[in-house]
Amino acid sequence: MEGKKPQLIIIDTDSGFLKHCEEDIIRRYSVNAEVQVITDPGFVDAYFSTEQNPDLMLIDEGSYGDGSQFAGHSIGRIYLLVPEAGMTKTYPDNVTVLMEFLPKEELFEKIDMALWAGVEVEDAASAEKEPAAPKQTKVVAVYSPIGGCGKSLVCVALARKLKMLDQKVLLIGCDDTQSLSVYLPGESYASPELAEKLIHPDEDTYWTILQNIKTDVVSYLLPFEKSLGTMNVGLKEFDVLIRTLVEKQDFDFIVLDIGSCLSREMTERLNKLKALILLTEANVLANRKMQKLLKNSELLPKCQCMIVANEYQSDDTRILRDKVFGTISPYSSWEKALEDPVFYRLALALEEGV
Repeated sequence: MEGKKPQLIIIDTDSGFLKHCEEDIIRRYSVNAEVQVITDPGFVDAYFSTEQNPDLMLIDEGSYGDGSQFAGHSIGRIYLLVPEAGMTKTYPDNVTVLMEFLPKEELFEKIDMALWAGVEVEDAASAEKEPAAPKQTKVVAVYSPIGGCGKSLVCVALARKLKMLDQKVLLIGCDDTQSLSVYLPGESYASPELAEKLIHPDEDTYWTILQNIKTDVVSYLLPFEKSLGTMNVGLKEFDVLIRTLVEKQDFDFIVLDIGSCLSREMTERLNKLKALILLTEANVLANRKMQKLLKNSELLPKCQCMIVANEYQSDDTRILRDKVFGTISPYSSWEKALEDPVFYRLALALEEGV
């Protein structure tokens, strides 16, 4: 669909009556619509403290109240879910009263009608259908034995280029301080509940992961406010996270920033990667570190490895062009570096299957 995606807001702070189908709603509509789920009563007021104009809002009766807090917003259609029929209240013209625990198929049909009413027939037909058979999620990691050489920047730039190729991408920072977060907007953090669900996974783990995924230019998992070690999140917990996301097939690519620490234990877990991007710098020290790593090749996962050289901190050391996939040129700012052509070539190679 061209242009702005329709926006769907789900507000379920009452009895959790929508929880049984919220996961299905997100998976069905997040491809062609912007889906926002609010379960915290306090966040409802915060969210509507600024003007909002969603195309459709699903809301429970307790959260809706008398509707006065939504009066100043341009909401296309409101589906108000109530516990029982026969209510005598009157509502504005854009409010449709539905029964709680409406069968999913009927609810989907009503959502389709509200979201795609103004869409051209050929687009609406594709939007109303379940997404086509999902592609297998490909996991790509960015690693370097050199600290501060631009791994997080490479992750962000690669994710943006994959999105330009119509790939649905998720960014995850896996190093202890989650340095990827410096390139993310705002100061939002993952909930402590996410750490708990990764340590002790249960039927709500996937739901909790979804609640901690946000979208700006690309989708990303919110970083924890404290270090991973402080949150007791380690390799075992990331196993749970990645396995859960790969099983659900919501993303075409998951891009991992794994920092500068590579152990045999980490390597064992990376053996299922689609590709590993090895980042080096054009200077003597970086060259020595990379040579040492390559001499200990048992530390590298058995997948496609693509070496990229960053010339930002170059000391005129020459890197043989036939040894690297590409070279990132020096830039005056990281924003400009995001547009280096090497990232587009990387994305193409990954999308086509290296």
